[in-house]
Amino acid sequence: MEERSSDIIEIKDSSVNVRELMEEIESRLARRPVSKEELERLSRWKFSPQSPEGYREFDAAETAHLFEKGISPPKFTNPKFKYIRGPIRWLFIKLIELYAFLDKKLSENRTRAFYSVLNELILLRGDHEKLKRKFEKFYNEFVELNYTLKKEINPEFVWSNEFLYEEETLEESETLILSRLNPGDSVLAINPEWGKFLKQLLKAQIEFKAVTWNKSQYSYIKEHITNSVSLLSFEEVLPESPLPSKIISNTNLCLLPNWVLEKLFKSLASKTSSGTEFIFRYSNYSNRMVSPFQPILLTQISESAFREFLQKLGFKNIVDTKAGDGFSVFSFRK
Repeated sequence: MEERSSDIIEIKDSSVNVRELMEEIESRLARRPVSKEELERLSRWKFSPQSPEGYREFDAAETAHLFEKGISPPKFTNPKFKYIRGPIRWLFIKLIELYAFLDKKLSENRTRAFYSVLNELILLRGDHEKLKRKFEKFYNEFVELNYTLKKEINPEFVWSNEFLYEEETLEESETLILSRLNPGDSVLAINPEWGKFLKQLLKAQIEFKAVTWNKSQYSYIKEHITNSVSLLSFEEVLPESPLPSKIISNTNLCLLPNWVLEKLFKSLASKTSSGTEFIFRYSNYSNRMVSPFQPILLTQISESAFREFLQKLGFKNIVDTKAGDGFSVFSFRK
């Protein structure tokens, strides 16, 4: 069973106005300085109403309690019932209690059937969790086998060479990535294509190391731009730890095969240290050409699934920024 964090607070009382509560919390927070640890703790609070619309996690014990509890006499808190008082109220409550008692006695078979179904649901949920863990294990093994068999991308597609002589100016999303880097940062640039973005890093006097998996691009960058570049295979994907505190990629992630991206982000999750910042960009459409005949990209990325994938790997503070050039810039931390 999944363990619940002690920091999570779940409000089950439907009478609580969550909006007013949040406004009160925000007003009190504004009166005093708040540390980063307190903000992270507050961000994990969970407010869930009692109604089914809240999509609360299934609780077998609470479900059984509510079913067995049966009918409860009214509390007469509604103003409509303010005139029901005295012996009439007492008689009304006793009649409801009698009806609830008879209903409970006459529905023992139904109760047994309910508990039988509930027990089966609990067993099925346990089996589901086991199958999910096994599936994740098998899927990880499949990914490992997949990129073991496909160590290289052959042949080199047109898109890997067509940007060799492109203009030196940066696209809007690339400018956004560059604006988040400072001269004192230690940066690892992953798959920088033909090095256009690396030239901008050199101009900004930002210390960096680059990693590429393409021999032609590696030779070009090393000869014309910088020696701070490494050629790795898809077995390695990333250099050995420790890695720089900021890891970026200005290339479109959709230009890479899906199995490379799987390998890349799993390696980032295992090789990087806490506090490392990541900035990537992607677009599911080729927007570098004016022609109506656009090249097909190797991978399509679902924004919601990508965010969930990153969260499962342990990344946090995930922010998606839409740039005017059609790219989505994803930034997150370890």
